[in-house]
Amino acid sequence: MKKYSLEWWQSLTGPQVGNEVEAQVEKVLKGWNNSVKFAWARLPDTKAARMSMLQAQPADYIYRCGSYAGFIEVKGLAHAYRLPRGNLSQLPTLHKWELAGSDDVVLVYHYLFDEWRAIDPRYLKADVPSHDLREFPVHASAAEALKSIGYFGS
Repeated sequence: MKKYSLEWWQSLTGPQVGNEVEAQVEKVLKGWNNSVKFAWARLPDTKAARMSMLQAQPADYIYRCGSYAGFIEVKGLAHAYRLPRGNLSQLPTLHKWELAGSDDVVLVYHYLFDEWRAIDPRYLKADVPSHDLREFPVHASAAEALKSIGYFGS
């Protein structure tokens, strides 16, 4: 079975999908790290933090790119456009950070469709059972999706 094939993705558990999607995002961030105007860091995993003395983090990554700074939360979804509310427990925290001026991104990889979406969390409501992401454009790569939101250059 070929890595990143449909069969391969379907054989993975939820945590394995998350790790693989985050690895793809980290390749992009590491490549951009060569720029003087870009810096990023991986924050401790929220689930791991719950089992230790660490407080849960607002997202997976923190970044600074020119005048923009914020968090990037990465999600791997099997569904073509639905993001269940339970999969984005950090949303209220991201909303609070954005009120304080943070430029945050929810980066979604629909792995069974090989499509990426970058979403400003301000457009997601915390009180819905799931988020319909069809209004947000799809992209062929994590880099394209991130650049589409306007925080990461062209």
